Amino acid sequence: MTALALSGALAVMGVPSTILAAPPPAGAAPAPRGAVDAKPESGDAVERARVHYERGIQLFNEDNYDASLFEFERAFKLAPSYKILYNMGRIQRQQNNYAAALRSYTRYLREGGAAVSAERRAEVEAELAVLKPRVAAVKVTVNIDGASIYADDIPVCTATIESTCVGKSPLQAPIVVNGGRHKITATMTGYAPATALVSVVGSDTLEVKLELVSYTQAAAAPRRVPWGGWAATGALAVGAGVFGYLTLSQSAKLDDARAQPNADADALDARASRTKTFGILADGLTVAAVVVGVVSLYYTVKWGRVLDESQPPPPGASAAPKGAHVSGPRLTPTSNGAAFTF
Repeated sequence: MTALALSGALAVMGVPSTILAAPPPAGAAPAPRGAVDAKPESGDAVERARVHYERGIQLFNEDNYDASLFEFERAFKLAPSYKILYNMGRIQRQQNNYAAALRSYTRYLREGGAAVSAERRAEVEAELAVLKPRVAAVKVTVNIDGASIYADDIPVCTATIESTCVGKSPLQAPIVVNGGRHKITATMTGYAPATALVSVVGSDTLEVKLELVSYTQAAAAPRRVPWGGWAATGALAVGAGVFGYLTLSQSAKLDDARAQPNADADALDARASRTKTFGILADGLTVAAVVVGVVSLYYTVKWGRVLDESQPPPPGASAAPKGAHVSGPRLTPTSNGAAFTF
């Protein structure tokens, strides 16, 4: 689609000042909380909305789609009109942001209601039929109600189709996302954030379960130490020491035997073979002790760091960043996809 063609489409459905200021049609669903503030910021909100709308058209004609979309979003926030949603959907479709276009078009039809012409409704429904197979639905459940949920660090109310989204658990609808890899995060005061990384393709339906752990509960948890690894390291080290001693002892006896006149060649060969065997065993046990010790140290540090991250921040320190985790990775049962929870 050329810029000129879309510009014409925008002009055909364009939002004159009288429509920008008009309230939603009777029976239309209210604008979603967290995404649209229907209350004007000041008496000149309508005029400022018109400025942003006209600038959005200008930027689109300059192929600056990102900036154009921001302008339309600002105009919609200042003076909501369902017709602006059509413009936003056209731009998002141009950007191949299928999930965002699906949300905009769906809200356009819902909030426009009977005011949307039959021709325009047929056009948008045809677009929706193309978009729906290209997006995935992620159903998020959290073990604590009232947790704030984010998709790729953005509040989920911007990633749902429902107009009544609150953005806190329990969510009333799945999160709609494009195909690819996404980060789903749940946060709540007094709890360590929980994060899941999901990989999806079009038409996937995925379920993600996030578990928030309170800082108090995490602090009371015993520190995990790989005692078995350290015990194995000690046993291997002792074995290496024993065979190292035997190697030195046999080597000394071999030197003494070789110094004797008329020494038995077969006896010397047997003692030399025994010395070599003890040396190989000592070296092997030493290497094994080092490897097991390094692995044990790694998990000791790792588990200790995970536990430390779950502690409440000290007074005056910043809170744990989004995505901090309190447990190792585990696979969450899903359908048509995979989700690894951290």
